[in-house]
Amino acid sequence: MAARRQFDLVGGILVLPLVIFLALAFFYPLALTVFQSLEGGRHGSLTLLNYVQFLESRQGQGVLLLTLLLAVSSTVLALMLSLPLALLLRGELPGKSAIQFLMMIPAVIPALVGALGLLFLYDRTGWLNYLLVRGLHIIRHPLTIDYTIPGLILFYLWMFFPYAALVLLSGASALDPALEEAGLVLGASPREVFRWIVLPLLRPSLWAGGVLVFLQAFGAFSIPLIAGGNYQPLAVRIYTVATVFLEWHQASAMAVIMGLVQVALIVAYRRIQGSRTT
Repeated sequence: MAARRQFDLVGGILVLPLVIFLALAFFYPLALTVFQSLEGGRHGSLTLLNYVQFLESRQGQGVLLLTLLLAVSSTVLALMLSLPLALLLRGELPGKSAIQFLMMIPAVIPALVGALGLLFLYDRTGWLNYLLVRGLHIIRHPLTIDYTIPGLILFYLWMFFPYAALVLLSGASALDPALEEAGLVLGASPREVFRWIVLPLLRPSLWAGGVLVFLQAFGAFSIPLIAGGNYQPLAVRIYTVATVFLEWHQASAMAVIMGLVQVALIVAYRRIQGSRTT
């Protein structure tokens, strides 16, 4: 018993610095944000008024809808592009290493740098429009991509696509080719093999990749701050309300709402995965 207590004491001492660090760096700022979001009542009382004002206002609803639109659209497109690419790269393909390296570039480039590069590339006087208008003479007038919702979705897709692609590539590489061969031997067509064998086996990877992309897109800040123009999703709106209008209580309420949405998604994902494994 004495040895056990001594072991527990040593373990507690070793863990104590981590607990203190988490308390100061994470739990205290989180608690302060929640507390600020509840301030503003009469005589200094706590209230949900900041949440109600944001959720009931037309502007707040528009911000949430825009944020969800950008996150869902980029997630769906990322999965649609990642799935065939992952299936293609799981075999021996010429230039496979180069393609995987190119896939990793958006994930390792800082979001601010990537957003600026995309802004220059797709500007009305950027390289893309120069090629289409003056180089190939495909169109007469430059495309308007920057500071638009389709442009933001395109930027999100480029920046967050690697998260889905790498997860799906890992899942596709782990598939046993013998299962597909067995389906073909039994008379199934390649389409049926994909639908009834490959796709169900890749479903956990699809969920994981989709959740990663959605979380990144839902909380995106640098890309919409630089390339969003008048379109301000939730993260940019929080920054504007806090630093420009100095409405810290309102901004805190919006930040808590963002956190709750992300936590709810993670909890739902874990429950779905848990129900599939039982």
